[in-house]
Amino acid sequence: MAGAVWQAQLIAAPSGVSVRAMPRGTAAPRLPRGFRGLAVASLLFVLAGVIGYFVVVFRAAAWLPSVRNDAVPNWILVALGLGLSILAIRRAPSARTPKVLLGVNVALAGLFATILYAIPMVPAATGPTLGAPAADFALLDQSGKTVRLSDLRGAPVLLVFYRGHW
Repeated sequence: MAGAVWQAQLIAAPSGVSVRAMPRGTAAPRLPRGFRGLAVASLLFVLAGVIGYFVVVFRAAAWLPSVRNDAVPNWILVALGLGLSILAIRRAPSARTPKVLLGVNVALAGLFATILYAIPMVPAATGPTLGAPAADFALLDQSGKTVRLSDLRGAPVLLVFYRGHW
């Protein structure tokens, strides 16, 4: 091509970066199809895992205490989302969208871990020493009669405290 204007183009390849000279006006190589769909699906998986946990906790915690106390299904969704992000990057290493969404997914996973494991940590509280006598208190029994703990001194007593989630 005599008189054609040439341009240099950087191409990312799995083995490294190569430079290819092309006549100006020719189309750049097309990115593989489907990488954006994978990237968006990865974000949806991560959001489903994080938001799904809080929906279950706030709506059905009394009926599903194992989900409230153990977020394994939600972490599986988050891990699938991160895996899809990495797959989208492998399919189109020069595209920016999957990399940005991977960063968003990692940030959401870190925030989720912080909310689940770092924030609810309660500092140790001092309580009565082992073997110390319990403080006296009075409660009503099932028939409405007042029962004092001191009235039961010398007899075996089992104290059971409930959180009140029923």
